[in-house]
Amino acid sequence: MSEEKKIELLMKVIDDVATESELLEFEQLAAADAKLNDEYIAMKRMKEVTDSMRFKEMPDSFWEGYWNGIYNNLERGIGWTLVTIAAALLSSFGLFHVFKDFFLDGNISILVRLGVGIGSLGVLVLLWSILREVLFARKRERYKEIER
Repeated sequence: MSEEKKIELLMKVIDDVATESELLEFEQLAAADAKLNDEYIAMKRMKEVTDSMRFKEMPDSFWEGYWNGIYNNLERGIGWTLVTIAAALLSSFGLFHVFKDFFLDGNISILVRLGVGIGSLGVLVLLWSILREVLFARKRERYKEIER
């Protein structure tokens, strides 16, 4: 058996995804090959250690200090600004082609074009209304002064 096949079988056994026949085959190979058996023991110990590792939770005081930094707030603002600009450019490009290819196409019935246009306008008015409501509520948040 090739070394690659042995390593593949070893990894399946370590990850507990080996079938019964693969497990029996590996046990026979490990019994005959001391190097493979030693590697299996070392990898099994390493997997036990890595499985028991957990990320350390950062205290709330760390996050409060983190968001007070100018750089941290600035990079988020720049990132969202760039994403918004890209979305506006791509939306404009798409709307231009929809208008050019759909609304100016003489093969599509005027009733269909009118229905899609009125429906699109209605969706835009609803989205604008929701945006205004969110901005209005944000300016007048009742519990803005309370520390959470």
